[in-house]
Amino acid sequence: MAEEAKGKSAIDAAFESVAGGIETLISPHHGGKYEKSLLGKIGGLMNLEEWVDYVGDWGISRALFITGLFIPLFIGAYILFPSFITLTWAWLLLFSPIIGVVGFILGFSAAWMWYVRSNYIFRRTNPVLLEVKMPMEVTKSPRAMEQVLTGFWIRASETTFIDRVWHGGCRPYFSLEIASFGGEIHFYIWTRKAFKNMVEASMYAQYPEVELVEVEDYAMRFQYDPKKYEGFGTDYIFVANHIKDESSPRLNAYSIRTYIDFELDKDPKEEFKVEPFAQVLETLGALNHDEQAWVQIVFRSHLVSDWKKIVEEEVEMIRKKAAEMPNGGEEIKYGFPHPTEQQRAQMAAMARHLGKLPFEFCGRGIYIAPRRKMRSSEYTAIRWLYRPFANPNYMVMLRPRRGHNVWDYEWQDWNGIRWEIEMRRYFDRYRRRQVFHDPWKTPYNITSVETLATIWHPPSRTIQVPGLQRIPSAKAPPPPNLPV
Repeated sequence: MAEEAKGKSAIDAAFESVAGGIETLISPHHGGKYEKSLLGKIGGLMNLEEWVDYVGDWGISRALFITGLFIPLFIGAYILFPSFITLTWAWLLLFSPIIGVVGFILGFSAAWMWYVRSNYIFRRTNPVLLEVKMPMEVTKSPRAMEQVLTGFWIRASETTFIDRVWHGGCRPYFSLEIASFGGEIHFYIWTRKAFKNMVEASMYAQYPEVELVEVEDYAMRFQYDPKKYEGFGTDYIFVANHIKDESSPRLNAYSIRTYIDFELDKDPKEEFKVEPFAQVLETLGALNHDEQAWVQIVFRSHLVSDWKKIVEEEVEMIRKKAAEMPNGGEEIKYGFPHPTEQQRAQMAAMARHLGKLPFEFCGRGIYIAPRRKMRSSEYTAIRWLYRPFANPNYMVMLRPRRGHNVWDYEWQDWNGIRWEIEMRRYFDRYRRRQVFHDPWKTPYNITSVETLATIWHPPSRTIQVPGLQRIPSAKAPPPPNLPV
């Protein structure tokens, strides 16, 4: 601190000291003894951001709240200062040339990027849906699927400024999907047609027994009619008990419990393996004959350097916390790190994931049932589909968020209008497989290939779900002495 103060004048130092003191007194975010003071409490009540988040949690429109807050302030300013409106218009007219030029440039660039990227995605990608037909015997662990997905780490079509801005190129993205039609479970991989051979080669290299068949898109085939069906849509995102902010990039440093944590990569007898993926498939296989459930994991490659920095900073923070020495005073002293078992587990898992390729991903799920027959217990099970992999105290869990999860009160929706609108939006999101681009740009998480292989892989023969579709017999090459 002394070195930083050398380059400042006495006036600057005094001003920053006073400003910092006032901010500490008023703002409730800075902790310390002032947080519980009268000024600290008043500052908390005057914090607009906290009020907006608070009313949003109750299902009240944030935009409506801010509008209702500022209109009375505007009217009050006009009453106290009658020339307020004239002054406002004068400032707008004065700066209109600057505002107009800047607004035109920003608006045109945004519209152009929307157009060229949409044109690239929906005209040049030509997506295909491959059904993965599973054999009766799958003896390999999810480590084989991890090797398959490593081949999906592709960074094409956006390497240069011309590719990104003129052609609208975007990084290739894929979707791993599981669909249950009345309890009948199918596995799919959605990809660009240009990468179909790559997907087949990667799968056949590790799972030569599977069959990949190009099929019609089940999501496009289904016609949603609110008079016949009702549904529930959700996203699956990282959430942890020790990180309260669900939008914090720190969450990406952690992971759910993976197949390595369940020791599926080791080689015990099949009957002794504990496969959490079985609970996912059992949930999907328990649907009634007139119900459906769709699950997709949309993912693409991620820059290693960005994710590496997040993980390394989180590890350093854990090490620093492990080195804290309790001394009973306000000043924290540090000694040699003595991490707890939880801290050791966290750092070991993060170091393991850091040695693997990272991907950006977002999970999405849809449950569909006939009108008036939607079972709350079933869509609750779909919401918490990935709970078997949860580790919220040490690491993270894939928790249901967004979609229909945010509506808990009667006043949030009248006569089911907003519910049906959101349902249609989720169908459109699902069919487009859109996460990273407009019109359905969605916040996503970053994780290693190990996590993706854990939540989607060919189920081993230990999983005996009745609705799981498998190839009845193994493939074998023809005998070499067949007559020609």
